[in-house]
Amino acid sequence: MGMRKEWILSEEDKQRKKSKIEENRRRKQTNDPTKPRRRRTHTYSRTDETSPINRSSSHITTNDVISLMSQFDWTKIQQVQTAYSEAIAYNQVVGVPPYPATHPIHSTLELIRIPTYLSSLRLITYLRKIPEFELFDSEDRVTLIKHNLLAIVFIHIVLIYDPIADIYHEHNTEDPIFQGQDWIEILGEEFYYDITATVKKLIQILEYDRVLIKLLLLIILFTKGFCAYDIEHEPSLNNTLIVFNTHNMYVEILYKYCLHQYGLNRTINLFTKLINRLFDIQRLSAHLKDFVHSNVDATQLSPLMQSVLQLSDSNLSS
Repeated sequence: MGMRKEWILSEEDKQRKKSKIEENRRRKQTNDPTKPRRRRTHTYSRTDETSPINRSSSHITTNDVISLMSQFDWTKIQQVQTAYSEAIAYNQVVGVPPYPATHPIHSTLELIRIPTYLSSLRLITYLRKIPEFELFDSEDRVTLIKHNLLAIVFIHIVLIYDPIADIYHEHNTEDPIFQGQDWIEILGEEFYYDITATVKKLIQILEYDRVLIKLLLLIILFTKGFCAYDIEHEPSLNNTLIVFNTHNMYVEILYKYCLHQYGLNRTINLFTKLINRLFDIQRLSAHLKDFVHSNVDATQLSPLMQSVLQLSDSNLSS
């Protein structure tokens, strides 16, 4: 009986044959469609160097999703921050004692003439400093402000309300302090507890995130018919597309920002809870408008507040 071929192979030949067998096995595994392929997952760490916004390291984990925020998004957020700060600085309160004095409000007329008017002026200035808003049709700007401003005045409260002391004060200003309980004398206990509970819930949902709130102000203003209390008489927009696209852009930035800050699960939870509270904002806006209609002489208010509260046919200047 002859010798088997592999017995007479040299060590070099054996090694070469073994390598070829291994190579064939790898090729077979690569081409086998029944074997699942593992997806490669990239993770990016978040540091303060990646954005102009300060973020807490408590939100950073090794399992973070891919950061979706682009340089464009961070630039827009920086524009929003700057626009808001400049709007506050541009409109300073006059004729009342400065901070830390407390200025009591005893009537609906005072409520509209002082804190509501001041908030409205600042928010309009804020909007006018947003580049996209200035590209809107002039009549569309008037329509959006006239019919949605009261709602964002209520959302603005989230930025200035201290739930522990029950006071309202714009940060870094000489504004006097306004007492939350003054709402009881003006609008009754039910409205006071309603607005206080709503604002506290919004503060909890939005986690005192001032960037998030400033973005939300824009999104609500750009939502045609948000207040819905006079939808039958609210005119159509002349250029719906540009408003729609701008609205969607800021919604996307808000969503990506929340993903970046809080992760997917918390973002979903935040948006779900926020929707219910926005219905409360709609209801509170309608309630205040109706109350003012019944208790305030329109001629005692500025043209701006007459327009925002639908008290006359006066128009805002474009």
